[in-house]
Amino acid sequence: MDPKATAKTLEQRPCTDCGRPNSMEARFCGACGHELASESQALGHEVMADPLVGRVIADRYRILQFLGRGGMGVVYRVEHVHIGKVMAMKLLHGELARDRDTIKRFRREAEAASKLSHPNTVQVFDFGSSQGLMYLVMEYVDGRDFGQLIREAGPLDFARVARLTAQVCASVAEAHRLGIVHRDIKPENVMIVERPEQGETAKVLDFGLAKLRDTQAGNTVTRAGAIVGTPYYMSPEQIRGEDVDARGDIYAIGAMMYKAITGAPPFVASTPMGVLTKHLTEALTPPSHKLPELPPEADVIIARAMEKEARDRYPDADALRAALVEYLGAAGYDMTDPSLALQSLDLSSSSRRRVAQLATRGDVEGFETRIQRRGAAAYALGALLLTALIALGVVYGRRYLASLTPPTEETEPNGQPTEASRLDRDVVVAAHLGRRVSETEGDVDFYRLARRGAGRQHLDIVVSGVPNVDMVVALVRVGSAVPAIEVDAGGVGEGESILAFAVQDDDYLVRVRQRVRPGARPVENVSDAYSIVWRVRTLDLDEEREPNDALETAGSVPLMGVVRGRIGWRNDVDLYCVDGSADRVGARVSGVPGLDLVLRVVQRAEESSTKVDAEGVGEGESVKDLRVLAGQTCFEVSVDMNSAETAGANPLELYVLEVFAGVDGG
Repeated sequence: MDPKATAKTLEQRPCTDCGRPNSMEARFCGACGHELASESQALGHEVMADPLVGRVIADRYRILQFLGRGGMGVVYRVEHVHIGKVMAMKLLHGELARDRDTIKRFRREAEAASKLSHPNTVQVFDFGSSQGLMYLVMEYVDGRDFGQLIREAGPLDFARVARLTAQVCASVAEAHRLGIVHRDIKPENVMIVERPEQGETAKVLDFGLAKLRDTQAGNTVTRAGAIVGTPYYMSPEQIRGEDVDARGDIYAIGAMMYKAITGAPPFVASTPMGVLTKHLTEALTPPSHKLPELPPEADVIIARAMEKEARDRYPDADALRAALVEYLGAAGYDMTDPSLALQSLDLSSSSRRRVAQLATRGDVEGFETRIQRRGAAAYALGALLLTALIALGVVYGRRYLASLTPPTEETEPNGQPTEASRLDRDVVVAAHLGRRVSETEGDVDFYRLARRGAGRQHLDIVVSGVPNVDMVVALVRVGSAVPAIEVDAGGVGEGESILAFAVQDDDYLVRVRQRVRPGARPVENVSDAYSIVWRVRTLDLDEEREPNDALETAGSVPLMGVVRGRIGWRNDVDLYCVDGSADRVGARVSGVPGLDLVLRVVQRAEESSTKVDAEGVGEGESVKDLRVLAGQTCFEVSVDMNSAETAGANPLELYVLEVFAGVDGG
């Protein structure tokens, strides 16, 4: 059977909005256009180690955790290393970050968004480029989006929706006064958080970025028929490709309210184009026809917000907010600002601590002010410090010269990062996983790599095995609690290797420990030593360069050429994009002993992919008769972890990915 047909027949999942089954490769629902969860989210697969986690961007933002992926880029939780506060960072997709016109528009839109200061707007703190990455740093919102709230709670009380929407209007009104139109208001772009003494608070995301995404796509409906934005909330003038002003946002807010109080969008059809057509031609069904218990004000307010002609809607967001506030007041709710409270909330002490850890604009501006003040003081103290350093240099010079002799044995204790043993390049060090720490924790050894100022390198770290011990090796950036990579490819008694892993100009630690199975006691082995050594690898031109686990960091494979790579750790994924265009092209990946490889063909322009997994453990995979486009057709190599006989990784064996001409490889 054709593996393409098998993948598309067996791998399906329902849309969370309309329920229609979609293939696992689909990014958007074929019926309603709703964005679908990623394959790993849909199947509940373990997310692989992200090589960006732990990296410091622009010398001040340490990436802590992957949060999500969207049409514009990838979002991470980050920490400002100088003020210790948590923020969110959006990194633009690689193809956007390399386009000069897009970069100019990004800076212009980000600068405008950074001027927004309303408490119901997610604040933009910083933007720029670093290490080839375009970034936008914003307020981290510890909550859930409005769409998730609707999915979990079902149709919401109109008073609750009116209160939240009034806050959305307040945010949007400030943006409109500054000439910023959102263009993509929908439940997923409104975060709902719980604030002390205020109950639920709405905060609006992504001002200005929708316009940037529309410009990149070229128009609302692309050649492939994909919708830029969500069709449920698009105004008629936006669908027609006309200029969208503030009244387009009013329409979207009305459609969002309709979804919140009825549980369904205002217009539903079997295809995205059908939904768009209904926005243009079909009369709106009043919400009370679906839920008779709704107050009449709901019909009146939403109907005016969603008038087909922009001139017939509320003239601005302040007018819509006034209508909502008037309803809440008439219904007997306390309208004292800023809460517009339908409820009060007494947060627990842990919740208050979590809120205190999140950065505000005041934190960022205060830090910048302190930096400016410190500059003058630092200059005045410079001469004094220089004199002191010279004196210290004389005192400690002899000690430093003695430290130049590389150690060849582990120095205990080294169970904490601050106690790490020194590990010099190309020097083999002998060590032991000795006395256990407790009945459930074994010995842990930390080593600091002596590579200060070495810049970007590809490292090999090799640790030999110990009898009766399942070794685990991790590479950790100094100051980070999350490993850049952790490897456990071998079993009991076998060694572990981290090969050809890219590191930046930072300090790194190597952590060696044993994997302890649930219910088992850690092994003590004070007699058998393991060895550890690290080297710098010079990569061949056709060799894989990590990290290449995402489209933004994908490597390159020549048209009619090869690239060699390795599955270095459990859940390792390697992506390569073809550097040329041609018809009737094939691709094959050679087998790796012990691994059930999967070859996936990704067509970026079509936002689709095809999984090829026809062979078994140790065998290669191939696909033929493809049309490839330069930079748009990519190949992903991974391991089928659902295969019972496969190992998780084999870092010692290379695979070869070949792109060849003709359906038969001739």
